[in-house]
Amino acid sequence: MQVEHPTVGLGSWRRWMMANFVGFTIGGAIFGAVQRARMQPYFEVVTSGADAARILAANTGVSMTMFGALVGGAQWLALRRRVRAGWWLPATCLGWALSGVIVGALSGVTAGTVSTIGPDVGLLGFVVAAVAGCLVLGLLPGTLQWLVLRRQLDRVGWWPVVSLAGLVVGFGVGFVVVRWGMVSVVSWLRPEDFPSAKALVLVGAVTGTLYGAVSWPALARLRRAAPAAGGAPTEETRPQGQQHRAAP
Repeated sequence: MQVEHPTVGLGSWRRWMMANFVGFTIGGAIFGAVQRARMQPYFEVVTSGADAARILAANTGVSMTMFGALVGGAQWLALRRRVRAGWWLPATCLGWALSGVIVGALSGVTAGTVSTIGPDVGLLGFVVAAVAGCLVLGLLPGTLQWLVLRRQLDRVGWWPVVSLAGLVVGFGVGFVVVRWGMVSVVSWLRPEDFPSAKALVLVGAVTGTLYGAVSWPALARLRRAAPAAGGAPTEETRPQGQQHRAAP
């Protein structure tokens, strides 16, 4: 009987937590700075839904591409010793880039009250954009990551759901803590500071920590795929470090 071995351990937990903290923190700062610089000329100037959707889709797509590259790169550094995830970085980057385009377009059409770009359609528009945006942001990066993991690991079909849960918890708590705590309690930030580097670096720090904590238990249970029937492990399933070892 063949025994499966976990792909991750305590050292991997430290790397995973640190990777998400660093990736989301730096990524949040860069996203906030780039998004503010690119979007500020349009604040309270563009009122057309079509124009707002086009502008926000293009600019948010660019900002999210940078964010995804930083998050994906940091996560890849944490995973590469245990999982052959060479495509993790481009998959994560593409997932966040596509999410940025979709969420930007939705925000331009429905969330003028919040983004100050596009038509003001009230609270209902904000709720629609927020719910749809959370689903897109949560599921797209995780789904593309799943395409990378499924080729070498067993029972990873739930990874998009785990990623969604981690991002919903992370961003939800992050925005509540920073928007309410730093604006209303501490008065270190103003509502006008969203988006900006100094606001989103804090959101990123909270989000990365919580995302790492929520996703880790599921990641720790990932197992290598069983070897092909009828013989020794293949190059795809052989543990790292043994792939090029000569046969006795």
